[in-house]
Amino acid sequence: MEVFSMIKNAVIGDGTNPITQHFDIGRHVASAGPEMVWKIYDAVRKSDQKEASVFIFDKKVADKLYKPKRKEAVSEVLRKCVKNLERFQHPQILQVYHPIEECYDSVAFASEPVLASLANLLGNQERMPTPIPPEIRDFAFHEMEIKYGILQITEALSYLHNTETCLHGNVCPSSILISKRGAWKLAGMGFLQVARDGKESFMANPWTNKASKMVQPDLDYIAPEVQVDKRCFYVSDMYSMGITICAIHNGGRSLVNSMYNPAEYTKGIQLLSISFGDAASKLPIQLVEPVEKMINRDIRYRPTARLFSLLKFFSDSVVSCLSFLDSLPQKDAGEVTTFYTKTLVDTIPKIPKKILYQHVFPFIRDELYTESDKLVHVIPPLIAIVQNASREEYRLKLMTEINKLLAMPKNALVTIALLEKLDIILFKTPVEAHKIQVLPILYNTLDSNNSLAREAAMNALGAIKQHLDEDSIKKMVLPRAKAIFNNANNVKVKMNALMCIDRLLDRMDKSVISDNVIPFLTKIEPEDPEIVMAITGIFRHMMTDKRCGLTHALLALQVMPSLLPHTTNALLTMEEFGVLMDLLRDMFDAIDRNRRNKMKLEAMHDDETIRGSAPNIIGMQRHRSAAHIDDIKRSREKDHSRHFLSVDHVSHPKSRTGREQANNHKREHRVEFYIEECEEEQENHSPAPSTPELKDRQRFTAASPISQRRVSNHSSVNANKDLSDHKQYSLVPEGPMSPGINLIPDDSSMGFPRRSSTQSLGSPVHHRLSVDANGKPRRHSAGPVVVPGEMNKPHYGSGYFNQMTPNTPRRSQPSLASLSNSVPRYMK
Repeated sequence: MEVFSMIKNAVIGDGTNPITQHFDIGRHVASAGPEMVWKIYDAVRKSDQKEASVFIFDKKVADKLYKPKRKEAVSEVLRKCVKNLERFQHPQILQVYHPIEECYDSVAFASEPVLASLANLLGNQERMPTPIPPEIRDFAFHEMEIKYGILQITEALSYLHNTETCLHGNVCPSSILISKRGAWKLAGMGFLQVARDGKESFMANPWTNKASKMVQPDLDYIAPEVQVDKRCFYVSDMYSMGITICAIHNGGRSLVNSMYNPAEYTKGIQLLSISFGDAASKLPIQLVEPVEKMINRDIRYRPTARLFSLLKFFSDSVVSCLSFLDSLPQKDAGEVTTFYTKTLVDTIPKIPKKILYQHVFPFIRDELYTESDKLVHVIPPLIAIVQNASREEYRLKLMTEINKLLAMPKNALVTIALLEKLDIILFKTPVEAHKIQVLPILYNTLDSNNSLAREAAMNALGAIKQHLDEDSIKKMVLPRAKAIFNNANNVKVKMNALMCIDRLLDRMDKSVISDNVIPFLTKIEPEDPEIVMAITGIFRHMMTDKRCGLTHALLALQVMPSLLPHTTNALLTMEEFGVLMDLLRDMFDAIDRNRRNKMKLEAMHDDETIRGSAPNIIGMQRHRSAAHIDDIKRSREKDHSRHFLSVDHVSHPKSRTGREQANNHKREHRVEFYIEECEEEQENHSPAPSTPELKDRQRFTAASPISQRRVSNHSSVNANKDLSDHKQYSLVPEGPMSPGINLIPDDSSMGFPRRSSTQSLGSPVHHRLSVDANGKPRRHSAGPVVVPGEMNKPHYGSGYFNQMTPNTPRRSQPSLASLSNSVPRYMK
């Protein structure tokens, strides 16, 4: 970036700082240091295009000090700060990328990428750019960020105190920097003191108005012993840390507001307990007591940095995970592997999204472009991040890096790790990017020579099949699976290819199965039982899923001819042979069932044609009158021809069609018996002279007990059961004005209880129905006339038959002519 001219005019005047030879300097983003004298710029290192931040101090800022010695003192403090930062290598201390560079009017150095200082994020906008960058203006701390940030600074102080035996001397928000990854880094080492001779106390200069504020620590955060006793200790840094913690939770305001006046500072120290009481309610409850001890004027009550870092408040799985990430370079390979594959994967769902994308993901992203051996270990946490991301988060924050990873050269282990989780990546990736960005890794792996990678690709097909369209399966996947099978010499590889085809059946069109899959399977001539069982399993899948379109024609012409030779395979076990035979039997049954259904439909069509020419006496409607005997015979002949054409004659006795045929035989038997009985009566009884006595006998013969028993004997339970859906009729005496024998509906056909086979016709479950000369219903003296449309009205039963006297003469059976308009009960 060539923006040096802007910096030249706005910041460093006419001079050229040598740091511009090593870094391309970008926009001004933040400020830090004593009196916020450092201006922080985004930058990129020219040698490797690595992101960085450049700190620049414009010496013109100190021109207002007038005295040259004071100007030089400011530069000296800043030089010391940078040199001390270069000296220490700790994850929680700001890392310097390039040492200090100085010219006539500026001092500069480069560090790891920095977002801003803690003071900027808490509201101190001194020497900030205008307008304020949106990432700083809209910044808000997450509770977990603050917790881990406090722990990071505490660990940095513990390192200085215990390992380097140094006193920081200026712990405050302007000395704490927030990296772009969200890590809190300790800086501001310009007032660092090193212990001598193992002493834990240091000489200190109290804050004074005689010196520039730029060369002195921040008065609001100085420990009381420094200002009063001119001495300081390691726990003096802990006092400053306690005041900083209060400021973080108090909107950036310190408990002591000295306004750079030592006298005001003294007053603030005296009121410190009151000020803390007001701020304590804003602190986490677990920090109230420790912080109160940290800012105690008596140094004996203050905890050390190491003791403070052991608080239960910091015993959090997320905090521990983030701490391990920061100290990753110091860990051995075994610890790193366990952390990536187990600890981090389990912790990712608990990490707040802001910290996850700002702090954790950058670590993993950097590992993606390192050694291949290390890359395989970061795939599990990367997939865990993808899985916990929303589709919008994936598109904005993760998809670019995932696409780079899929496209870059990888070893087999990394490819296998990605293929095992390819369904998760496809689910998060927009549909339009599937064919271009994600699926090529699958197709390329199917073409590779690595058997493990090919196996992983074929296994992945089962998980991602819902993301494959029919065209991709037909043109990209199926040909490769068939090629793998044909070229393989290993039974396991062939099995994987067949299982791959089996998994994809649900996504294939019927035409693809019939044109590509079935011909391929039927041409296989395996001897290995595993292959035979795999093919059997595929055909079983097709049999159970109608979407596969396995018709009985395909079964008979292609599938079964290819399976039958396997029944002679001597290598099959008894169980495997049984599985094969069960499939073949099911196929035979399917062919039989389909053929029979088709033949039955054809027979039904012929049946409809026959019924259209002559009515069937067995199925006549309930209001239709009885046919003559000749009509009955002709109907029976047509029924015989119809049944001869039907497939019911070859049905199994226990099948539905078999039961219907048995019922038909029963009905035919009853009709035949009725015809023979009528013919016999007609032959045995000659017409008698028409006398009144004969008429009376004819009126009551139909209701006589002998006639009733004859009817009852041939009206079996089965006939009643078969004809329960028709309205039943019984013979009753005709009325005086109605010729012939009238028809009485049977009670069971109209909702009344059916008469049992032992009940006589005269029992009160029948009702008379007769009409007068005009065809209207009329009432007999025995009780009300019951009409079919009025069956819901009250009735009194067939008392008419009960009033018959024993002397009533019997007459012969009615003639065939009188039966022409009647339908006996046992014919229905």
